[in-house]
Amino acid sequence: MNDKISSEIYENLEPLGIKFGEPDENDREFSAKFHFDGNYGFYHISDEKCEFLILKGIFKDNVRLLKGKVGIQPKKMSKIADRLSNIEKNLDFAPLVNFFIDDDIYISNISRDLYSERGGKQKFDPRKIPAGLSEVEFSLQHSDFAREKNLYFKGMLSELFPETLSPLSRSILNELPDILNPIFVHAGFKTYSPSVKLIAGKLYTNLSNLQLAFNTMETGDDFLKMNFAPSLYMKNPKNKFKNLNLDLLDIKIDEIETYSRELRDSIQSVSFENLYNGTLSEHLALFAMLGQMIFFRLSSIFIKILKRVKNVQRAAELIYKTRNSNLFEKLSGRSIPKYLDAFAPYAEFPPGLGYGKKSIEEMTAGMGFLKKAFHGENLSQTIKAAHRFLDKRDELIMTAIDYFKAVDKVLRIAGNELVDKRQIAKPEQLYWLELNEIKNIKKGDYYGNIPFSLYFKRVQHERYKAQFCPNLIYEKDINRIPDIFNGLISKYNNIEISCRTLNPVKEKTFVYNGEDIPDSGGLAVFSRISIADIPKLKDTDLIICDYAPLFSLLFEYACITDKSLYTGLNGSEVFLRGKKVTLSEDRLIIGKSD
Repeated sequence: MNDKISSEIYENLEPLGIKFGEPDENDREFSAKFHFDGNYGFYHISDEKCEFLILKGIFKDNVRLLKGKVGIQPKKMSKIADRLSNIEKNLDFAPLVNFFIDDDIYISNISRDLYSERGGKQKFDPRKIPAGLSEVEFSLQHSDFAREKNLYFKGMLSELFPETLSPLSRSILNELPDILNPIFVHAGFKTYSPSVKLIAGKLYTNLSNLQLAFNTMETGDDFLKMNFAPSLYMKNPKNKFKNLNLDLLDIKIDEIETYSRELRDSIQSVSFENLYNGTLSEHLALFAMLGQMIFFRLSSIFIKILKRVKNVQRAAELIYKTRNSNLFEKLSGRSIPKYLDAFAPYAEFPPGLGYGKKSIEEMTAGMGFLKKAFHGENLSQTIKAAHRFLDKRDELIMTAIDYFKAVDKVLRIAGNELVDKRQIAKPEQLYWLELNEIKNIKKGDYYGNIPFSLYFKRVQHERYKAQFCPNLIYEKDINRIPDIFNGLISKYNNIEISCRTLNPVKEKTFVYNGEDIPDSGGLAVFSRISIADIPKLKDTDLIICDYAPLFSLLFEYACITDKSLYTGLNGSEVFLRGKKVTLSEDRLIIGKSD
C-alpha cells in the first residue's frame, strides 16, 4: 500500500480494481482535479507536457486538449476516465489525484481538494471549452421532423428561466414542444414545429414560427426582431411598423380575465398527482396562451403610440413613466425564487427602487399645441390601455411565481419521502431526476440505478452549463455550435456593433474584466438577468446585455430609472471579458485591452 494514501481510502477503492503504486523516475505522473475552474462536468488532468479535460459520463469523443500534446493511447485514456469515475463515486469528498501509466493506471496519491473544501467560486470561462458536449450529444439536440431552416432564439423568457434548466424542468418542457402553437392553430394560421425546444439544456423559441405568425397578421417581422433578435434588427433598423391585425386572433378581453382567474385558482389544486396526469401540462399551456394574448395586445398598443411619437424611447417613457404602480412595488418584501426552476434559490425582493412617477399630462406637455390637440386624447387613452395590459402581465408573472412555489413545495415533500425510504440521500437530489423517473420511483416501478442516474445527470448538467450556445441558431447548425462559438471568439475582436439602446451615452471607454454586477455605481454586463436580481442594478449607471425586450422588466426598469441600456450582443459577459469597450451613441466598439 502507498504510504501517502490512508488505509480507509485504500480499503474503499482497492476492491473496485483500482491499483496503487509509486512512479519510477521515467514515469509521467499526472495530476487530476475533479472540476475545471469550478465546473464539475470535467476531469482536469495535467503534467509538465500537457493539460487536457475528460468529459464526465462520456466514453467517446470525451477528450479536450487545452495545451501541449497528450500522447496517451485511447485504451489507456478510457481506463483513466473509468478509474477517476470510480474514485469520484466512492469517496465522500472531492479529491486531488496523482496517477501514472504503466501496464495499467496506478494511483500514487489522493488528497483533499481545498478549493472544493472551501466552497470555492470561480467565474467559468466557456471560451476555454468550445465543445463541452460530445458529437453524439450534439446530434441528440436535434428535433424530429423539424425544418432545417427553423431559426431559434433564446431571449423570450430570460427573466423567468435560467440559462441552463435543471433536468427536472427540462423533462417537463420536453413534453410540450408545441406549447406556443394553439393560439395560432385556433385562428387557422400555419405553424412550424417545435414552437420551443431545448439545446444543451437551454430554452429556445422558434423565431421562424413567430415570423410566420407576424406576417400572417400583416405587420412583418421587424417589430418581432427588435424585441427578440436585436442583432438582426440592427442590420436594418426601422421605427415605423405596421399594426398587427389582431382580429385574426380574436383575442377577447373577457377571455384574458377568465384565464387569469383560472390560473390563479389552479394554485390551490397543485398536487404531486397533478404534475404527471396532464393537469400541469394544461396549466402551462394556459400560461403560454395568456402570455401570448397579453404580448400581442401590448405590441399593438406600442406600435400605435410609436406611430404618434416617432421614437421608440419616447413611446416607452410615455408608457412606463406614467404607470400608477408596477411589479417592482408589488413584489416588495416578498420571498421569490431567482428563477422558475427547481435549482433556483429564494431571495426577498427589496422595497423602494426609487423613481419619480409622472402624469400623462406632464409627459405630453412638450408635444406642441396642434399635435397635442390632434393626438392628445387618443394618445392618453392608448397609454392607459397599455397600463391595463402591463397590469395583466404583472399579474401573470405573480401567478406564475406562486404556482411555481406551490409545485416546489409538493416536490420538496416528495423528496423528503424518498429520503425517508432511503431511495435518495438528500431531498434536493430529486431535482436531478426527470418527472417520470420520480413518479416511477414513488410507485416502486423504477428499475434503473438511481445513484448512476443522479451522477450522470449531475455531470451532464454541469457540462450543459459550460457549453456556450449562440442566441440565434438554425436547426441545421446545431452540430456546428462549437465551430460557431470559435467563429464568434474571432469575430469579437476589433469590431463595431450597432446596439438597440435606451439613453445612449455620448462617449465612454472601459475595460471589462468579468466582474459581477457592482454593489455601487459603474456598469453591469450580463447575458441575462432574473427579476430577483434587477434591484441589484439600483446604483448602476450603464447596462450592457444580450436581450431586453420592450415588455421585459429589465427594459421597464432601465426606462423608469433613466439608465443607459445597450442590447443586441451575442454573449456579452463572455466576449467582452478582458476587452476594451468604447460606447459612442448606439455603437459599441470592441478592442484589445492594453
